[in-house]
Amino acid sequence: MSGFTIEFTPWAQFHARKNQPVITSWLHRVGEASVEAFRGGMGNYPPASAPGAWPNSRTGNLRASINYEADMDSVTVGTNMPYSGYLRSGTSRMERRKMSDNALEEGIKQAGRLGHWVEWSRG
Repeated sequence: MSGFTIEFTPWAQFHARKNQPVITSWLHRVGEASVEAFRGGMGNYPPASAPGAWPNSRTGNLRASINYEADMDSVTVGTNMPYSGYLRSGTSRMERRKMSDNALEEGIKQAGRLGHWVEWSRG
């Protein structure tokens, strides 16, 4: 009876390296794409926006205030308008509208490379 031998030679150790310029550039692309998605999704008032849709703009102040900040390891998209929290969360008289968290999801999709290696959370 003949036999056979199976040998396994382990691979060399794997090292991942952080390429900070690529990460920073990608975060800026996410921020820019998120702002574009937010502003581009907004319509004009009247009529009022539908529940779950991007808000419609009455004065243009919300649209103009949408911006992003990116540093070496994070990106934030938002607005400083006092009523934006009501649009994001909804009220007893109005359902939630799409806001910065939705814009970030769109921005990650649009920014391309690295998107599958990144997770995001609402802060």
